[in-house]
Amino acid sequence: MRLFIVVEGQTEEQVVKGMIAPHLVSFNVFAVPVIVMTSKERGSGKKHKGGGRWAHLQNNLLRLSREQRGTDVRFTTLFDLYGLPSDFPGYPDAPGDGDTVRRATRLEAEMGAAIGDRRLIPYLQRHEVEALVMADLHPLEALIGDGDDGVLALRRDIHGLAPEEINDHPETAPSKRLLRFIPSYQKTLHGPLVIEAIGLPRLRAACPRFDKWIAALEALGSSSALAGPGEITETRQEP
Repeated sequence: MRLFIVVEGQTEEQVVKGMIAPHLVSFNVFAVPVIVMTSKERGSGKKHKGGGRWAHLQNNLLRLSREQRGTDVRFTTLFDLYGLPSDFPGYPDAPGDGDTVRRATRLEAEMGAAIGDRRLIPYLQRHEVEALVMADLHPLEALIGDGDDGVLALRRDIHGLAPEEINDHPETAPSKRLLRFIPSYQKTLHGPLVIEAIGLPRLRAACPRFDKWIAALEALGSSSALAGPGEITETRQEP
């Protein structure tokens, strides 16, 4: 199975290249990341650095759908739930739903309907890819060499919260907390290194929704996957 993982930026691209793609090879799933690009960026070869409008995300997904034919092809996404563009399908009603598990699941369904290709497995990371960094702060501490106890302060701040439950408010989203306590943190540099150092087993144990996504991608290597993609579901409720 050939799998195209559409991502918003270079951090996600490196996570796919360095950890997810090598893992999936043993399941006969050959994954490559595709960074979202605007038409102007596509012409120049410049990589998009995340964000942007739904139209950019949609155009990239539709282009892949047209260009990559066959039953041995699947597409998935690695987009952040936090900071989705306001024109994202179903978004106008989403902020009013405080249950972010339900919100993410509904928005994934809206995205799938908007693309209209059954080979797509929509996935939104709850709430950001930086949540994966929070699964184990020891690799971050070792990498940063933090002398002012920033990692210790961050550990206290998120005490008792599972990584995927660190919320999506402008002051308290995972990326915002990282920068508040560790100003030297650089997303594209430190993020992939820390996530890879944590490793998939610990990430999956700490992040059940992320785990279900990885399991769905692993299942694509089975012969039954040719009949059609599965769905990502999560019944756990956010407190």
